[in-house]
This record gives sequence, C-alpha cells and structure tokens, in this order.
Amino acid sequence: MITMYLHFGYIARLSSSSPQSSMMIVKILLGVLYLSGGLVLSKCRRYHFVNKPFTWYEAQSYCRKNYVGLACIENSEEMNQVINTVSSAGYNSEVWIGVYIHLQRHAASQNDDESWNWKKQIQSEPFLVSYFCQSISVSGQWYSNCSVEHPFICYNGTSQSPQYVLVNESMDWFRALRYCRENFTDIASYSISDSQLQILLPNGDRAWIGVISYPEIRQRDCGNSSFRYWDDFGNIPSIFRSLFGVADLQRSGKWRLIEYFTKIPFVCFDNLPAPGKENVQKKVIKMNLNLEGLSVDLNDRAVKANLTKLQDKLEEKGVNGVNLKWRKLPDGAVFHKEEKNTKKEEKKKTEL
Repeated sequence: MITMYLHFGYIARLSSSSPQSSMMIVKILLGVLYLSGGLVLSKCRRYHFVNKPFTWYEAQSYCRKNYVGLACIENSEEMNQVINTVSSAGYNSEVWIGVYIHLQRHAASQNDDESWNWKKQIQSEPFLVSYFCQSISVSGQWYSNCSVEHPFICYNGTSQSPQYVLVNESMDWFRALRYCRENFTDIASYSISDSQLQILLPNGDRAWIGVISYPEIRQRDCGNSSFRYWDDFGNIPSIFRSLFGVADLQRSGKWRLIEYFTKIPFVCFDNLPAPGKENVQKKVIKMNLNLEGLSVDLNDRAVKANLTKLQDKLEEKGVNGVNLKWRKLPDGAVFHKEEKNTKKEEKKKTEL
C-alpha cells in the first residue's frame, strides 16, 4: 500500500465552484500525478491459479471479488510467473487471462477510404491485425489471416444493385481488393444472399469479401499495457465482435483468442509490496498549479471530495494499492492561494 499526501499551492481567481470545474481539477490532478512521476510504483504481482471451469466474465467477476482482477501481464517476467503458477498446480492447458479485444468492422468500399485506415492499424498491431480479414462460404463468414490466398468476389454496377462475379484466382486479401478495384466496380461486401452464394460457391469453397476488422486490444484490470505474447491462431467465426484471451500452457503460455462462453480454469492477480519492503510507503507531492481564469474555490468541500473520483480514475487505469489523502496546512486549508507579486515584477521591468 502506498499513501500519497497531496500538498498544493495555486494561483487562481476564486469564486463559486461548479461540477465542470470540479471535474477539470480531477483531470488536472490525475495528469499531474502521472507526469510528475508520483505514480511510479514498484509493482509486485502475485498470481493465483483457480482450477474452476468458468466463462471469461464469470472468471473476471470471481477474480475481482477475491483478488484484484483477471491476470494482468505487462512484461515477459510476469508472463513467466503466470506460467510457473499454473504449471506448479499440475495444469497444462488453456487458462483465461485478462486480455480481450473488441473488433471494429469496416467495409472496404471506395467511399470510406479516409476512415478505413488499415495502414495505421498494421503499424500499431502488425501481427494481430492481419488475422481479421473476412472470408465467406455457404456455411458462414469467418475472420481469416489476410495473407492466406483465396478466390474472391467482386461486383459491377452499383452497391444498391450489384452484379457479383467470382474471380476464381487465389490471392491474398489486399491483392484481391486491388484487383477488384482495377477490373470491376469494387470488392463485394456484406449483402450477398444465401441463394447468390450457392451459385457463386456451389462446392462450399471460401472466398474473400471486402470486410476487415480492427482489433482494439485491452487488459481489463491493467490499463493500457503494450505487452503482447500472441500465438498463431486459425479461423474465427465473424459473428463475434469481442474475443477473449487465453494463455495456452501447451504452447509456452502463448496467447490465443476464443469466445467468452468457453468454460476453462483461470488466473487471478493481486498486488503485494516487494519482498523486504515496508507494507506502507508514504509520499508527499507538492505542486503549484496556475489556474488563473478558472472559476472555482479549491477549498470548497465538494471540490476536495473529488479526490474519491481521482482514486477511482487511478483504479480504472490499473493502479491499485494507492491511497490518496489531502495534506492540510497549519491553517486547516488544503489549497493555499499565492498572490502574484506584481510590484516586484513592475520593478524588474523598470530596471530593464
């Protein structure tokens, strides 16, 4: 546990407070704490293997009730801790961890090239993004690796009255997209009916269509961690907009994505002080904030109560084990207004 006593001076024009001003103070304090290094915490996570077959959401609820959350993993050392924790319990298969992705689906029509910025997505997640191009068959639609070669479906005419054409030449998704645009109106999108598919793909073959999804990767109880440990994975039914992470002990703990309703064991975590350290560390942060022009009384009870909101914001970012308190000055106030020394400033200007 780390207790932080916040000691602030400020320069401001004081009057009545408002909810908008109060929330602005919360945002300012949160930003200042991060930028000042006041929240550089020595994290020491302990992982707990729970050998109960739960869905992802059930596992998350259990972990939050009994620990902090589903396993949060931010580096290779923590990944090895998870592997050792599970292996030492004699388990050697898939376990839920706190990773999940939300998929934003986009149709690759010529009219939305500005918003459909797949190049940016490839730069941010070069491995994972290549797995969410969409293929289709009479049995359904699937997310597939974009580099796999399939036949593909283009169309002529308008998107309202398309005339579909199967190009029976195998290409990867991006080459298929380019080919359709160079030789037809565009690549086909969602609106192919089952009867049309039976004609286009009578043998149950799979073909590319012009749909791609961007994965937003998150660790629910961990903030925005950049650590990744992905494994290869196969085709995933495209009916799912969210997919959830497992660590596969048979694949050296590599991460894969499956549907949330699968029931498997899971790993929780909590935060502990580093071995040999005191259980409670105290830290005082003193800052000066220039809030000139902001109509708010920082010593108002409602404003000071917003420290609770700041604490909640930190927990949303995955910062646990921190207790924030205001530090009162001898006069009983938390915030101390500093008057501008205008006379000295004028004297300096005169001397110059």
